[in-house]
Amino acid sequence: MIKIGICDDEKIVLSVLGTLVEQCLDELEEEGQIATFDCGEKLLEEVESLDVLFLDIEMPGLDGIEIGNRIQKQNLDCKIIMATSRQDRFKEAFKINAFRFVTKPFQKNEVREALEDALQTRVGMEKIEVYRERVAYTFCQNEILYVEAMDSSVEFILKEGVFRKETSLKELETALDDRLFFRVNKQCIVNMRYIDTYKNGVIQIGAVEIRVSVRKKKEFEKAYIMFDVNYR
Repeated sequence: MIKIGICDDEKIVLSVLGTLVEQCLDELEEEGQIATFDCGEKLLEEVESLDVLFLDIEMPGLDGIEIGNRIQKQNLDCKIIMATSRQDRFKEAFKINAFRFVTKPFQKNEVREALEDALQTRVGMEKIEVYRERVAYTFCQNEILYVEAMDSSVEFILKEGVFRKETSLKELETALDDRLFFRVNKQCIVNMRYIDTYKNGVIQIGAVEIRVSVRKKKEFEKAYIMFDVNYR
Protein backbone atom coordinates (compact mmCIF):
# COMPACT_ATOMS: atom_id res chain seq x y z
CA MET A 1 0.00 0.00 0.00
CA ILE A 2 1.30 3.42 -0.98
CA LYS A 3 1.12 6.23 1.57
CA ILE A 4 0.36 9.65 0.12
CA GLY A 5 0.62 12.96 1.96
CA ILE A 6 -1.12 16.24 1.09
CA CYS A 7 0.15 19.42 2.72
CA ASP A 8 -1.66 22.75 2.32
CA ASP A 9 -2.71 25.45 4.78
CA GLU A 10 -6.21 25.69 3.22
CA LYS A 11 -8.66 23.01 4.41
CA ILE A 12 -10.77 23.25 1.23
CA VAL A 13 -7.66 22.41 -0.82
CA LEU A 14 -6.91 19.40 1.38
CA SER A 15 -10.47 18.17 0.87
CA VAL A 16 -10.60 18.75 -2.91
CA LEU A 17 -7.17 17.30 -3.62
CA GLY A 18 -7.76 14.39 -1.24
CA THR A 19 -10.94 13.46 -3.15
CA LEU A 20 -9.14 13.69 -6.50
CA VAL A 21 -6.28 11.49 -5.27
CA GLU A 22 -8.77 8.89 -3.98
CA GLN A 23 -10.52 8.84 -7.37
CA CYS A 24 -7.21 8.51 -9.22
CA LEU A 25 -6.10 5.62 -7.00
CA ASP A 26 -9.37 3.81 -7.72
CA GLU A 27 -8.94 4.34 -11.46
CA LEU A 28 -5.34 3.11 -11.30
CA GLU A 29 -6.44 0.12 -9.17
CA GLU A 30 -3.92 0.98 -6.49
CA GLU A 31 -4.38 0.70 -2.73
CA GLY A 32 -3.38 3.83 -0.90
CA GLN A 33 -3.57 5.62 2.42
CA ILE A 34 -3.91 9.41 2.40
CA ALA A 35 -2.67 11.66 5.20
CA THR A 36 -3.39 15.40 5.22
CA PHE A 37 -1.39 18.14 6.92
CA ASP A 38 -2.27 21.84 7.30
CA CYS A 39 1.27 22.97 8.12
CA GLY A 40 4.85 21.96 7.44
CA GLU A 41 5.68 21.28 11.08
CA LYS A 42 3.07 18.51 11.36
CA LEU A 43 4.15 17.07 8.02
CA LEU A 44 7.80 16.78 9.05
CA GLU A 45 6.81 14.67 12.04
CA GLU A 46 5.47 11.94 9.72
CA VAL A 47 7.25 12.48 6.41
CA GLU A 48 9.56 9.47 6.84
CA SER A 49 6.56 7.17 6.27
CA LEU A 50 5.38 8.86 3.05
CA ASP A 51 5.94 7.57 -0.49
CA VAL A 52 4.42 10.52 -2.34
CA LEU A 53 3.70 14.07 -1.17
CA PHE A 54 1.55 16.78 -2.76
CA LEU A 55 3.12 19.92 -1.32
CA ASP A 56 1.87 23.51 -1.56
CA ILE A 57 4.60 26.09 -2.23
CA GLU A 58 2.79 29.07 -0.68
CA MET A 59 2.28 28.49 3.06
CA PRO A 60 2.77 30.63 6.17
CA GLY A 61 5.67 29.74 8.43
CA LEU A 62 7.64 27.01 6.66
CA ASP A 63 6.86 27.31 2.95
CA GLY A 64 7.02 24.44 0.49
CA ILE A 65 10.59 25.05 -0.61
CA GLU A 66 11.97 25.06 2.93
CA ILE A 67 9.93 21.97 3.79
CA GLY A 68 11.22 20.27 0.65
CA ASN A 69 14.81 20.94 1.71
CA ARG A 70 14.16 19.25 5.05
CA ILE A 71 12.43 16.30 3.41
CA GLN A 72 15.55 15.72 1.32
CA LYS A 73 17.37 15.02 4.59
CA GLN A 74 14.62 12.97 6.26
CA ASN A 75 13.15 10.92 3.40
CA LEU A 76 15.04 11.13 0.12
CA ASP A 77 12.75 8.51 -1.47
CA CYS A 78 9.57 10.54 -1.04
CA LYS A 79 8.37 11.83 -4.42
CA ILE A 80 7.43 15.50 -4.02
CA ILE A 81 4.69 16.81 -6.31
CA MET A 82 4.57 20.59 -5.97
CA ALA A 83 1.16 22.26 -6.03
CA THR A 84 1.00 25.93 -6.96
CA SER A 85 -0.74 28.55 -9.05
CA ARG A 86 2.54 30.49 -9.47
CA GLN A 87 4.68 29.26 -12.31
CA ASP A 88 7.35 31.82 -11.39
CA ARG A 89 8.29 29.59 -8.44
CA PHE A 90 8.84 26.43 -10.50
CA LYS A 91 12.58 27.11 -10.73
CA GLU A 92 12.87 27.12 -6.94
CA ALA A 93 11.23 23.71 -6.78
CA PHE A 94 13.96 22.20 -8.95
CA LYS A 95 16.38 22.86 -6.08
CA ILE A 96 14.53 20.31 -3.93
CA ASN A 97 14.27 17.78 -6.77
CA ALA A 98 10.51 18.16 -7.14
CA PHE A 99 9.28 15.13 -9.06
CA ARG A 100 6.29 16.74 -10.78
CA PHE A 101 4.08 19.83 -10.64
CA VAL A 102 0.30 20.24 -10.49
CA THR A 103 -1.31 23.64 -10.89
CA LYS A 104 -4.19 25.21 -9.00
CA PRO A 105 -7.10 24.99 -9.64
CA PHE A 106 -6.53 21.23 -9.86
CA GLN A 107 -7.39 19.21 -12.94
CA LYS A 108 -8.06 15.53 -12.37
CA ASN A 109 -6.09 14.38 -15.41
CA GLU A 110 -3.04 16.36 -14.24
CA VAL A 111 -3.23 14.90 -10.73
CA ARG A 112 -3.67 11.40 -12.12
CA GLU A 113 -0.70 11.74 -14.49
CA ALA A 114 1.59 12.97 -11.70
CA LEU A 115 0.44 10.22 -9.35
CA GLU A 116 0.78 7.51 -12.00
CA ASP A 117 4.33 8.64 -12.82
CA ALA A 118 5.23 8.53 -9.12
CA LEU A 119 3.80 5.02 -8.77
CA GLN A 120 5.86 3.79 -11.71
CA THR A 121 9.07 4.74 -9.91
CA ARG A 122 8.33 2.31 -7.07
CA VAL A 123 10.56 -0.60 -7.95
CA GLY A 124 11.88 -3.43 -5.82
CA MET A 125 8.79 -3.68 -3.63
CA GLU A 126 8.81 -7.50 -3.64
CA LYS A 127 9.71 -9.13 -0.33
CA ILE A 128 12.77 -11.26 0.28
CA GLU A 129 13.57 -13.49 3.27
CA VAL A 130 17.07 -13.32 4.73
CA TYR A 131 18.71 -14.62 7.91
CA ARG A 132 20.91 -13.48 10.76
CA GLU A 133 22.00 -15.91 13.47
CA ARG A 134 19.41 -18.40 12.13
CA VAL A 135 16.57 -15.94 12.64
CA ALA A 136 14.49 -15.10 9.54
CA TYR A 137 13.81 -11.49 8.57
CA THR A 138 11.72 -10.14 5.70
CA PHE A 139 12.59 -6.96 3.83
CA CYS A 140 11.55 -5.25 0.62
CA GLN A 141 14.16 -5.76 -2.10
CA ASN A 142 14.64 -2.01 -2.41
CA GLU A 143 16.08 -1.91 1.13
CA ILE A 144 19.13 -3.94 0.05
CA LEU A 145 22.25 -1.82 -0.60
CA TYR A 146 24.25 -4.59 -2.27
CA VAL A 147 24.82 -8.35 -2.20
CA GLU A 148 28.13 -10.22 -2.06
CA ALA A 149 28.89 -13.87 -2.76
CA MET A 150 30.41 -15.71 0.23
CA ASP A 151 31.30 -19.37 -0.48
CA SER A 152 27.99 -21.29 -0.64
CA SER A 153 25.88 -18.36 0.55
CA VAL A 154 25.48 -14.65 -0.06
CA GLU A 155 25.58 -11.65 2.25
CA PHE A 156 22.90 -8.97 2.02
CA ILE A 157 24.09 -5.55 3.13
CA LEU A 158 21.25 -3.37 4.46
CA LYS A 159 21.17 -0.26 6.62
CA GLU A 160 20.01 -2.58 9.41
CA GLY A 161 23.18 -4.65 9.09
CA VAL A 162 24.45 -7.80 7.36
CA PHE A 163 22.19 -10.80 6.64
CA ARG A 164 22.79 -14.12 4.88
CA LYS A 165 21.02 -16.66 2.74
CA GLU A 166 21.96 -20.03 1.27
CA THR A 167 21.72 -19.19 -2.43
CA SER A 168 23.89 -18.00 -5.30
CA LEU A 169 24.23 -14.72 -7.15
CA LYS A 170 23.03 -16.46 -10.29
CA GLU A 171 19.78 -17.44 -8.59
CA LEU A 172 19.40 -13.96 -7.13
CA GLU A 173 19.79 -12.32 -10.53
CA THR A 174 16.50 -13.90 -11.58
CA ALA A 175 14.76 -13.14 -8.27
CA LEU A 176 15.79 -9.50 -7.80
CA ASP A 177 14.12 -6.64 -9.69
CA ASP A 178 16.41 -6.04 -12.68
CA ARG A 179 15.21 -2.43 -12.97
CA LEU A 180 16.95 -1.79 -9.66
CA PHE A 181 19.74 -4.36 -9.32
CA PHE A 182 22.78 -5.02 -11.48
CA ARG A 183 25.52 -7.65 -11.18
CA VAL A 184 28.68 -5.60 -11.61
CA ASN A 185 31.24 -8.41 -11.21
CA LYS A 186 31.49 -12.09 -10.28
CA GLN A 187 31.10 -11.38 -6.58
CA CYS A 188 28.63 -8.51 -6.28
CA ILE A 189 25.14 -7.27 -7.19
CA VAL A 190 24.45 -3.60 -6.43
CA ASN A 191 21.26 -1.66 -5.84
CA MET A 192 21.56 1.33 -8.19
CA ARG A 193 19.30 3.33 -5.90
CA TYR A 194 22.04 3.56 -3.27
CA ILE A 195 24.98 4.46 -5.51
CA ASP A 196 26.44 7.72 -4.19
CA THR A 197 28.96 8.18 -7.01
CA TYR A 198 30.20 6.32 -10.06
CA LYS A 199 33.41 7.16 -11.88
CA ASN A 200 35.87 5.25 -14.05
CA GLY A 201 34.44 1.86 -13.23
CA VAL A 202 34.25 2.43 -9.46
CA ILE A 203 30.96 2.55 -7.55
CA GLN A 204 30.77 4.26 -4.18
CA ILE A 205 28.03 3.15 -1.75
CA GLY A 206 28.66 4.89 1.54
CA ALA A 207 32.24 4.15 2.55
CA VAL A 208 32.41 1.04 0.34
CA GLU A 209 34.04 0.98 -3.11
CA ILE A 210 32.86 -1.64 -5.60
CA ARG A 211 34.59 -2.16 -8.94
CA VAL A 212 32.66 -2.85 -12.11
CA SER A 213 34.33 -5.52 -14.23
CA VAL A 214 35.65 -4.43 -17.63
CA ARG A 215 33.28 -6.87 -19.32
CA LYS A 216 30.25 -5.38 -17.52
CA LYS A 217 31.20 -1.70 -17.69
CA LYS A 218 29.27 -0.57 -20.80
CA GLU A 219 26.21 -2.60 -19.92
CA PHE A 220 26.20 -1.27 -16.37
CA GLU A 221 26.57 2.35 -17.46
CA LYS A 222 23.60 1.98 -19.80
CA ALA A 223 21.49 0.36 -17.05
CA TYR A 224 22.48 3.05 -14.55
CA ILE A 225 21.46 5.85 -16.93
CA MET A 226 18.11 4.15 -17.58
CA PHE A 227 17.53 3.76 -13.84
CA ASP A 228 18.37 7.42 -13.23
CA VAL A 229 15.99 8.58 -15.96
CA ASN A 230 13.06 6.32 -15.12
CA TYR A 231 13.13 5.64 -11.39
CA ARG A 232 15.25 8.22 -9.56
